[in-house]
Amino acid sequence: MFSDTLFESPQTLVDLKKRRSYTHILDYLYKNGSSSIANMAKVLHTSVPSITSMLADLIQSEWIEETGAAKTKSGRRPVFYDLNATKKVILIVDITIYATNFIFINLKNEILSKEVFKIHIEAEDYLIAVCREIDNLLNTNSETWAVGISAPGLIDTKRGVNHTHENLNHDGRSFSEILSNKYKFPVFSTNDTRASLLGEHHFGLAKDKMNALLVNLDWGIGLGILHKGLIVKGADGFAGEIGHIQVDPGGVLCNCGKVGCLETLASASTLIRRAHEGIKDGRATSLLKLGKEIELQDIIDAANKGDEFSIDIIYDIGRELGKGLSIAVHLFNPEIIIVDGILKTAGDLIVSTLKQSIQKYCLVPFKQNLEVQISPLSEEAKVFGAKSFVFQKMMEFYAR
Repeated sequence: MFSDTLFESPQTLVDLKKRRSYTHILDYLYKNGSSSIANMAKVLHTSVPSITSMLADLIQSEWIEETGAAKTKSGRRPVFYDLNATKKVILIVDITIYATNFIFINLKNEILSKEVFKIHIEAEDYLIAVCREIDNLLNTNSETWAVGISAPGLIDTKRGVNHTHENLNHDGRSFSEILSNKYKFPVFSTNDTRASLLGEHHFGLAKDKMNALLVNLDWGIGLGILHKGLIVKGADGFAGEIGHIQVDPGGVLCNCGKVGCLETLASASTLIRRAHEGIKDGRATSLLKLGKEIELQDIIDAANKGDEFSIDIIYDIGRELGKGLSIAVHLFNPEIIIVDGILKTAGDLIVSTLKQSIQKYCLVPFKQNLEVQISPLSEEAKVFGAKSFVFQKMMEFYAR
């Protein structure tokens, strides 16, 4: 389970220092991949004999394994070391509005299995139904190390309570607390947009960046902020809720209770609503031929096939999103904006107008070196980020 004999030494100052050094090595290999002793000693500011000794302990406890010698033209070839992928398995509970995904993943980001459970986040029996699914999954994966929960909404970083989707809490306890008490292992919750940004920071487009924004174009809109190499959380963990900035005082009612939020102009929910409104108003569109309830991908597919009505509403969403992001660009001066979420499948249809809005509304110095790119990691960014979040929390636990 989550305990480990390597980190259960007596609570002396020397032992504490050694445990922390172990976690520094593991964290470095997790984020950077295989490395030699000399390189680790240099990066971690530790002597070669010390690194060698600690690596021996980590190899004996099966945290680390040799991956072979480097290819060199001459001289002694350095041996490289990396994490043992099979040492620990983490369960990621990826909560979306209409489904919850259960992903088992090892330390090397290899997805071992994925189960999709179709249930609405606001279902009355959500907690009971999800716990039942986890019961079944743990019967086949009893060696789970820890659990990471990724969910939309305002998630309190101190208690894990979701203030947007209160259905995920019970009697003042967060979903993570409920699962931890039930299964007796560590459970950690994080916001889905922040998880995606962490995945991009460690393994994707933001890996070598110090200042980046990730916009999560989902049924709502979330913004992940990387500033000076650190992810901005805010006092309670609510930083980045750009979707609820008012941009149209005379607009429509948002599900948060306010009027004219950015989400009401630029989100997957808006795209569906605008499509239904247009059809009701008699707009000509190939969507009328579907003969079924219109889904998000139907609109995107129609736009890609040249449907003028679908193209227009996607362009409108990109333009309004660009206006909102221009505010964030002026606040944080990022190197890159990463576009993620279910709406990114619209590709250049939405990104091109987003870029045009940034060109129009941002001051010249802010946009000269600014990249706007669609994440190539798909849903994996969020899964990898949630797993990174769990790994960091467990290293903090072992270093206590």
